[in-house]
Amino acid sequence: MKNIDAAGVLTREELEEAIGEFSTADRMRLRRAAQLYAVYPVEPDELVQEALCRAIAGSRKCPREISVVRFVAEAIRSIAHDELQKVEHQRDEVSVHDDTIEDPESITPREPGPTAEERIISNEQARSTENRLLELFDGDDEAQLIVLGMLTGTEGAELKEVTGLDQTGFNSKRRYVRRKINNAIENGFIL
Repeated sequence: MKNIDAAGVLTREELEEAIGEFSTADRMRLRRAAQLYAVYPVEPDELVQEALCRAIAGSRKCPREISVVRFVAEAIRSIAHDELQKVEHQRDEVSVHDDTIEDPESITPREPGPTAEERIISNEQARSTENRLLELFDGDDEAQLIVLGMLTGTEGAELKEVTGLDQTGFNSKRRYVRRKINNAIENGFIL
């Protein structure tokens, strides 16, 4: 961030208060962002926790004009990028002189995983798909929560609790979401 004067950022107390007021939907959005950016060995919950800790500690400043959820999501992305760089520059080494290896000639180098650029592209595509799906249900918070739940693998009782719907309402809303997505796909919507 560029130099932002102190009046243009939230104070620690304001930030703590805003974080304490996160709705279930806000927490779910942050969890989804963390799942999108998480890189082994860092777990999504660890990313969320680290982003919140850094925000409250003051190592990251939240501009007043940005929502706190968006600010924390961007912090998650940044922390995940830093962790990805650590993983990219880490090497696995196996000594071919190890006596426990019966046939050192049989050691096959590990196939390289996707590059950082490939992972970033994949994450951006996933985020774009998520945004398009959420736009289908613009203004319908319950439907958006169900979409986020479907994308994060949250199902059943946990997702019903997040939406705050009773069982009948939840089942009805979930069918509505699936029908609307299927209709959109039939009419050219691309995931």
